[in-house]
Amino acid sequence: MSGLHLPGLGNLPAGALRDLTEALHELYRDAGTPGLRKIAAAVNEDDRFRDTVSHQKVSAMLHGDGAPKWSKLEPVVLLLAQWSTPRRDPREEAKRFKHLWDTVSADEAGEAADKPPDRRVSGRLRSAFILGGVTGETTFPDFEPAELDHFCQRLGATVARAGADLIICSPFPDSADFHALRGYVESGTGHTIHMHRPQHQTVDNQYAQLREVIGPEATARIKNWYYPAPEKDDRESMLQAWVLCQLMAMEHADVILAVGGKPGGTAATILHLAEARAQLVVPFAFLGGAAGRAYARRDWEAIYPRLDARLLNKKSGAEDAMVIAEQMAMSRVRLWHGLQGRPRTAFISRARPDSAYARALDSYLSGVGMSVVFGERDLPTDRTVESAIDDAVLQSDLFIALWSRSYAASRYCYDELHLALHRHRAGALRLWIINLDGSDIVPLEARKMPQLVARTPEDIVSVVRDLLMDEFDV
Repeated sequence: MSGLHLPGLGNLPAGALRDLTEALHELYRDAGTPGLRKIAAAVNEDDRFRDTVSHQKVSAMLHGDGAPKWSKLEPVVLLLAQWSTPRRDPREEAKRFKHLWDTVSADEAGEAADKPPDRRVSGRLRSAFILGGVTGETTFPDFEPAELDHFCQRLGATVARAGADLIICSPFPDSADFHALRGYVESGTGHTIHMHRPQHQTVDNQYAQLREVIGPEATARIKNWYYPAPEKDDRESMLQAWVLCQLMAMEHADVILAVGGKPGGTAATILHLAEARAQLVVPFAFLGGAAGRAYARRDWEAIYPRLDARLLNKKSGAEDAMVIAEQMAMSRVRLWHGLQGRPRTAFISRARPDSAYARALDSYLSGVGMSVVFGERDLPTDRTVESAIDDAVLQSDLFIALWSRSYAASRYCYDELHLALHRHRAGALRLWIINLDGSDIVPLEARKMPQLVARTPEDIVSVVRDLLMDEFDV
């Protein structure tokens, strides 16, 4: 790779931000297109600078992803000026970039004043199951229910703002589920609430009351999943019925957000089973209990070195729950293949109705120096479609499947994915599955692989860029 390329006008239109990004690219090229980690390390090791910067942030600057803080941009400009050939005056460059940065900041401030605040982000996971309960292990156990309720309400709002579905089990007001639902609904955003519950008169009556409390608009967003009633009307039978609901809720979730839970209760069983199945679990440990033990079982620094696991010990971590979950999911996608070295040729597998996503991805990957292959593009006249696709997959070292409902209905897409899965099993191919519409993955082997969600062409470029950037500094 010969460094990052300036984004095209389609990804970064003309304006103040493009002017700033073009100037930074000019400086970056004159400095010899140094590695992003090298730039970040030089800033962080220099005592002159009052702020630090990550290699991801340097990449975001060069991609024009909004105006960075001046305290982060200034040291990057000063170092690149020092490294430039011929050498530029760092102080003059800082003045020039400060003027460009001020213009961008003024434009963004003006746009913000004209728009209502929007806290929703485009998430990369489809759904989150919230599992919570008191533990009796804290210094003040009488306050645990209130702490749990407040935390789960904020957790529900966080899931909604990430654009993910919420998965819960209980309609009872004294449950963590109810408070997660309340936070999800009151956030003003989000999608569907999936409630996995047993068919039982007591539960049905409670759900009817819940509908009256939250109102028809919120009720319309709830999808009920029904499971068998307990065999007897005793505590043990009812407990087993709820365990079944939680197990099925776990099966439908991309991530489990856990807080507290009795160490010998159902939460502990669910978390152990989820870990055995390699499901994503984000355990908040400040209440102790089952989630606290799930946190303690994992060497976070070794498994997720880029993750600030300290947030999992803090009540304030609720707002970062989906960011943490996405970071864990991204790490799994990167590590799933076990291959070394940068991919050079990417095969983009997509259904024709999803061509806009593929074009955006093609533009980005070509811009960073990768060869991009589509099975049916530039077909030789003496070859069948099937054989040409097979050869294209065999020549690639990265296969990106753009899964969607249209993809699931395409025989050609299935054939491409089947061959890619075979090469992936043989350790010869990276395979990334990106879900465009949140639909369920159908092939069983592909269903077991980690996946990410990208609902717009811009989102898909962002996902792939982050996957490549963290692994290869692209």
